[in-house]
Amino acid sequence: MSPLLQFQFSDGPPQVVRIGVNKNAPVREVVLQLESAFEQSFSRQIVHFVLDLGEVHSPSDELVALLISATYRSRHLKGDIHYENVSAPLRKKLTTFDALSYLVEETPTLVLQDQALPPANPEEELPSTLVEIAEPPVVKALADDMSCGVLINNGMNSNHLLEDEDIRSYSTRVESKVGKLYELCDFVVHHARLAGMKEKEIGKIRIAVYEACLNVIEHAYHSNPENWIDLSVHYTSEKFIIVVQDQGLSFELKPPPELDLQEAVKERRTGGFGIHIMRRSVDQLEYHPDGVYGNRLIMIKNLR
Repeated sequence: MSPLLQFQFSDGPPQVVRIGVNKNAPVREVVLQLESAFEQSFSRQIVHFVLDLGEVHSPSDELVALLISATYRSRHLKGDIHYENVSAPLRKKLTTFDALSYLVEETPTLVLQDQALPPANPEEELPSTLVEIAEPPVVKALADDMSCGVLINNGMNSNHLLEDEDIRSYSTRVESKVGKLYELCDFVVHHARLAGMKEKEIGKIRIAVYEACLNVIEHAYHSNPENWIDLSVHYTSEKFIIVVQDQGLSFELKPPPELDLQEAVKERRTGGFGIHIMRRSVDQLEYHPDGVYGNRLIMIKNLR
C-alpha cells in the first residue's frame, strides 16, 4: 500500500483498480504517485480504474492535466476511469482549467507574435498548426511537401548539421514499454545539458521525447512490448537533433484542423495534444517512414 494512496483490485475480467487518496496527502506527491500507478497499470494492460478524489481539496493544474492524460490513454486502450467524490474545489478546477496556458509555455509577447504574423504558406503555419502523426497507423509514403532528401547517418541529412563542425553523436535502445520511457527522457536531458541547452528548453524537450516515444509504443507497435525503440542525439554548438527510430507501422502525415485547446478540454478530446507539445517544443519536426530501415521522427532544436 502506498503511504498516500490506497489500492483495491477486482478479480475481473476486466480487472479494475480502485484508487483512493489518503487524508491530508500533499497534492504534488499524490500527482507523482498517481502517475507512477497509471504507468505501471498501463504497462500490465490494466486499463479500468475507479478513482476516489474525495480527499483532494486543493487541486493543482498538474493534477488536472494528469487526469485528462490518463483518461485519454485508458480510453484509447478500450478502458476508462470513473471518478468518485469529486470535491467542489476540484470540480471548479476541472471546469476552469486553462489548457492553453498549461500546454504552451510561451511569453505573452510570443503569443501575440504568433497571432500577428500571417504565414506565407498555410501548411507552414506557425507552431499552432499541427502535423498529426498519431492517427490510426497506415503504411503510406511521406507527403511530398515533407520530403527532405535521402537520409544518412541514422536519420540525418547534410542540411541538419553544419559540415565544418564536430558532431557529437550518442545512441541508446530500450524495449517498447511505457516504463522505459523515462530512461529515454533522462538520456536526452543528460546530453541536452552537455550541449548547453537552457533548462527551460530542456524541460520542453523532455516532454517532447516522452510524447514521441509514447506514440511509437501505442501506434507503431500497438502497445506490444516485444519491440525496440532506438533513440540517438546529434549535436554541435548550433543544433541539437533527436532521432527516434522504430520498426513498426508508419503513419499518415496530414495537417489536422485548427486545434482549439480549451474547447478540446471541454469536450474531453485529448487526442493530438502530444503532437502539439512536440511542435511547440522544437524548431523543426520531421517524420520519415521507411519500411526497410525503420521509421524516423526527427526533432531539431536550435541552440543559438
